[in-house]
Amino acid sequence: MTRRHSVLLAAVFCVLFPAHGFAAADQTAALARVRADVARDLDPARPPESLAGRTCLDGRPAADFPGDVVEYWADLECPYCGIVEPMRAQRQNPGVCVVVRHSPKQYGESMKKALSYEALKKFSVNGALTFWDAVVPKTPQEIPPPYEASLLRAFHEAAIDPEAFGQTLGNEASSVVNQDIIAAQGRISATPTWVLAGIRFSGCDFTAEQFPMALELAKKARAGDKEALEHVIALIAKGLMNQPMQ
Repeated sequence: MTRRHSVLLAAVFCVLFPAHGFAAADQTAALARVRADVARDLDPARPPESLAGRTCLDGRPAADFPGDVVEYWADLECPYCGIVEPMRAQRQNPGVCVVVRHSPKQYGESMKKALSYEALKKFSVNGALTFWDAVVPKTPQEIPPPYEASLLRAFHEAAIDPEAFGQTLGNEASSVVNQDIIAAQGRISATPTWVLAGIRFSGCDFTAEQFPMALELAKKARAGDKEALEHVIALIAKGLMNQPMQ
């Protein structure tokens, strides 16, 4: 995972100035891996994944959205997977639809949190977002907060019927999260991961201000801009090696 960083400066910095604590061989290996992943993402024969039935962070349907549909892959026990910046990014860019995708850990309460978020979203978008912000760890050292109290609070604030919630949890929410788990296999290696113009930005936790620049780089890379492509590759490698900008 990565810290907050400046998109354009990070890309240039990563190429020109190796970060302290990482051997040149590590950086070379990371760049080679990212280059192969990006080439796979840009393969014109690779069909785009269907997001039918999914919604944007603000509840709008993702299907037939007239603007840019991007994915935000997260684990609610990952301290870098906050929801505030993605929500701000969508609000500040009305032509963007951010679709949450889930890559929960195989231990802890990741799965329960993902299911609870998806179920809450069916009743209250704001309640689901508030729940996410309450249960995600705020620092890498923090023990992930339990989800039960935040879930009960969301019930009361949104006046959700427990029986209806239970049915949604076992049907729609379970289906969505299970689909994501299957889709993540062999594709999502770190959280958070943004998918912009079909390119996986693994380990990049963009701020709302950085997001438009990253999306523009991705679009240019997909259009064949070689300089933008190299910036994208360098930026993703930096994120995977957890190299913060000072």
